[in-house]
Formats: sequence, structure tokens, C-alpha cells
Amino acid sequence: MTEGHNLRVEGAQAKHGPAGFAAMRDGFIRLSLPVRDRPLRTALETGTLTSAGGADARETLRSWASYESTPLVSLPVLATALGVHAVSCKDESARFGIGSFKALGGAFAVLRALQDEVERQTGHRPSASALRDGSPVVAEITIVTASAGNHGRSVAWGSELFGCRCVVVLPVDAIPPRAAAIESHGARVERFDGAYDEAVGWARSQAEQNGWLVVSDTAYDGYEDIPRRIMEGYTLLAEEMLDAIAAAEARPLTHLLIQGGVGGLAAGVCGRMVERLGDDRPRFVVVEPWKADCFGRSLRAGHLVTADPPFETEMGGLAAGVPSTIAWDFLETALDAAVALPESVWISGAAALGRGDLGPAIEAGPSGAAGVGALLVLAGLPASRSLLEFDEHSHVGVLVTEKRFT
Repeated sequence: MTEGHNLRVEGAQAKHGPAGFAAMRDGFIRLSLPVRDRPLRTALETGTLTSAGGADARETLRSWASYESTPLVSLPVLATALGVHAVSCKDESARFGIGSFKALGGAFAVLRALQDEVERQTGHRPSASALRDGSPVVAEITIVTASAGNHGRSVAWGSELFGCRCVVVLPVDAIPPRAAAIESHGARVERFDGAYDEAVGWARSQAEQNGWLVVSDTAYDGYEDIPRRIMEGYTLLAEEMLDAIAAAEARPLTHLLIQGGVGGLAAGVCGRMVERLGDDRPRFVVVEPWKADCFGRSLRAGHLVTADPPFETEMGGLAAGVPSTIAWDFLETALDAAVALPESVWISGAAALGRGDLGPAIEAGPSGAAGVGALLVLAGLPASRSLLEFDEHSHVGVLVTEKRFT
């Protein structure tokens, strides 16, 4: 495996300048790691996430009848290959029976959006149980969202759970099983011929024309409350992960590889880890597709930068060129590095996970396998591991964010 030809790594340039990048061979791998003692709590304290909002989301989600913590599994073979103490993988493939971590965000945001709307119309704020029992007001409400698949299914499930109508806008090339999974919850699927970021705008225009409610995981100017609630739902994933490590009396995490996309997952999970751990938090490394690397580009530039389609990736859940505004507000200071992945990386990760080569077998989808795939490549790139400060004491966390739909 030739170093420099398998992935591209970008590091946070802010306050460091171009000289902070270490270039290797043909320049495909570049990395700069900012110091860890920056005031990371600032972004939390200025409103990106709130302690009260996250705590409310975690308590609400844990109260749902079908709630179970997802497993944190050890991948000892991968740890040996990387030369680190341990690799712990948070497996979200069975979350709420929906098949991805998105169940923590979309369905919770549907609940809060419906409660807000009923309160606006009637002056009374219903409980979650009252909505589940049926509400004539809610039955007339339609929620719409754009999605690559998993967020749409979470929103559809939440709409089914709490009794409203739902329209999910999917890209034309979304595989039929994803559409079928969404439709199984009673939602209507609309196909959109364009990039995800364009579909978000189209869904918003449809909502304005039809009087629907938008539940999007992408924040933009004038639309931040719902995406923030979705991110607060994702804090439960971090809480479970940290609780499992503490219960096992394991070594604290030193690194976390986390999927990028629009940044909601990374902001929610990393935000909660910063809140709990402060300066002892792990290094945060975001993984994203080769051409949809908006976070890597933004870190390199020192300000928010977009990536333009076509993205040419099966990592549909990560195929976004525009970061969520409120996610970037936090991640701009919190991220330590970004890794851009060619398609071969997730394919290798999914295959190794599915065969059980690294530990317990996990059927991971393209976006779900991205982090593990990146670690497999890093196992053959000693210079990159050194820049990330992987060593025999490191405890690396990684997420399988979705199951594979076939």
C-alpha cells in the first residue's frame, strides 16, 4: 500500500497557517493538528448546543418503550493492525429497529415540531403519550424532509409514531430498499433529480406552498431550531459510548473517527464529549467522501467552504457539499482533522466488518463503514498514524452508523 494514494487528510488550519500542514509524497495526504487546550466550551456556551436541551433529548429518548442502548464492541484485530491499545466500535445498525443512528434525531425532532405546532394552534402543549394516543390536530399536519435515506426513515417513523402525515424527498438514484423502508411507515416518497443540497431547498419550497412543516437535519439561515434538536438527540449516542467505557473501566478514548455529511452527528456527539470531558476529550477526526469533503476543505481554508456535485459516491448519507451552519459553528473549533475517502475505502471496511475479520460481524452500509474503512487504510500508513498521534496507548473510537440495505 503506497502512502499518499489511498485517502486525503486535512487538518484544521485556523491559527496555524499553511505551514501547519505536513505534506507527504504527492500531496494527497495533508494533516495539521491544532493544539488541544483551546477553549472548546465556548461554542457550547454560545448556543450551538445547550446542556439543558441535550439532557431533555436524552431523557425523552430513553423513555420510549423500544429504547435500548446500542452495543460498543471491541475490534482487537484492527487495534493490532494499527498498533494501538484498543479500537471500540459503536454499532448503530439496530438502533430502534430503524437501522441507523438517525433514529435518535429525526423522530425526536418530529415530536418537538408537532408539540410546537399543536401549542401554536391550540394554546396547549401535548405530551408525547397524548400524541401517540391520537390527536385530530396532528392528523392534519404534514411533515416534509429531504434525505439520502436514513434521516427520511427516522422522520417517517416518528410521523407514524405520533400520528401525522409525512413526505420524504429522496434522490432519484436512491436504492429501492431505502424507499420501501420509508414507505413502510406510511410516508409518501417523492423522487428529486438533483444533489442533496438542492433537494433540501426543494423540500422547503414545497413546505411553503403547501403549509407543511420541515424537519431537516441541515441548518441554514433562518432555520436552526429543528436541526439543533436533532443534534441534541445525537448526544445520547455519545452518552452511551462514554458510559460503556466507564462501566468497563477501560482506558479513556484518545481519538474518535466520526462521519461528516452536513455535520449534525459530529456536532452532537463531539459536543457532548466536550461537555463531559472538557480538555480530556479525544481528538476528533471527521471522515467524508472524496468529492463531498466540505469539512476538509473548510478546515484547510480556515472558514466554511462548500463542495460542488457530482459527488460520485455510494456513501449517500455523507454526500453533502454544504455543512450545516450550526454544526460548523461548533466543529470549526472542535475538529482536529478530516479524512477524505475514495470508494474503495468503505468497500474494504464493509467487507471486513461483514466477514467478522476485525471482531463481531456487522453488516454495515457504505456510510456506516466509512470510519472502519479509514482505519484499515491508516493501518498501512505509518506516517499518517504518527501525525494523528496513534500509539500503543491510544484508544480509538469509531462508529458504524448504518446497516446495509440490499
